[in-house]
Amino acid sequence: AKSDYTPLEIKKESVLIVPIIEETIENIQLKYPEAVIKIETLSNDYKIETDVFHFSNLVYNLLDNAVKYCSKTPEITIGISAENSTLKLAFIDNGIGISPKNISFIFDKFYRAQNEKSNEVNGFGLGLYYVKEICNLHNWKIKAENNSKNGITITLLIPFKK
Repeated sequence: AKSDYTPLEIKKESVLIVPIIEETIENIQLKYPEAVIKIETLSNDYKIETDVFHFSNLVYNLLDNAVKYCSKTPEITIGISAENSTLKLAFIDNGIGISPKNISFIFDKFYRAQNEKSNEVNGFGLGLYYVKEICNLHNWKIKAENNSKNGITITLLIPFKK
């Protein structure tokens, strides 16, 4: 039998990322008006080569998860910084975090963490898998780590030209 799998297609263009992220934040806040989301950046002029549709979906997925896996008022900071020829996007949330033994699995297809929120949160375990796939197609690196207090930080490392 032929597989249903069709590879994701990306159409890259050079775009300013801050306006795309701002628009995605507005969309998330329509769904979750209580969410406090801010961007911390030294420049609004960062440009990357990306597929705009998939990049905004990637940002949406990360913000959506950060809000859903939070037990108090969601506060999310998106830190954007440049080091040499790498743009770093850090999505820092104040959610419930992920157990250290499970954090390496969160980008796996169909993986859903078992925690106090997993019964309330609907999903198929495809959001972060999709995020990872988009990163792979762009040759970006992505990693997740628990914060010292609470929540997690998901960091994207994106090659870019200043």
